[in-house]
Amino acid sequence: MKLDETELKILNELQKEGRLSRRILADKVEVSTPTVSSKLEKLENMGIIEGFHVKLDHRKIGFQKYIIKIESEGYTEEELRDLVNSHERFRALKKLEGGPYLLTLFVNHFNQVDEATSLIEEDEGVKISDIWRVQEEESKVPWLPLDENVPLDINCYYCNKPITGDPVKWKKDGKEHYFCCSSCEELYEEKYERLQERKKEMREEKD
Repeated sequence: MKLDETELKILNELQKEGRLSRRILADKVEVSTPTVSSKLEKLENMGIIEGFHVKLDHRKIGFQKYIIKIESEGYTEEELRDLVNSHERFRALKKLEGGPYLLTLFVNHFNQVDEATSLIEEDEGVKISDIWRVQEEESKVPWLPLDENVPLDINCYYCNKPITGDPVKWKKDGKEHYFCCSSCEELYEEKYERLQERKKEMREEKD
């Protein structure tokens, strides 16, 4: 399951400016306004975007977060920040007490970790002393480099297992739900109908 070209364009534009109207956004990505509305609803239902200011959940689009601990000899903090700005996957640079720095890296393929560390180590005055993957932390980030190879990590609405391949879609009450298989869709629909019936009985008891 992957985002299509229009969805990628929409996310890239919203990361630049989250306040774009749907009409302006449609002009920028060269599709109709109803298409933008439909795509935004889909992205919201999938949990990729939320709120008026767009922040992406990096885990749902296949990104992993790494922290790289670096030692610097003779480099100023400003020069190190120039290094950070030289690579689109680098993020915050934080200085620790005593001199080391922590550099944040977002990747959607392990090879990109090697590319990033090789770039750092090209400078003789910078040395990587440790690197680790961040598992549980705030997942919303303000900007990520997106391309056609971005995978999706969406869980089934019923069994909560990762969806592989194309999801089964079920729309109810104006919201799309995504399932890993038709069995989960049927089980959820049965559960939904039972819940609706119970709500109806409760209303009748009150009356």
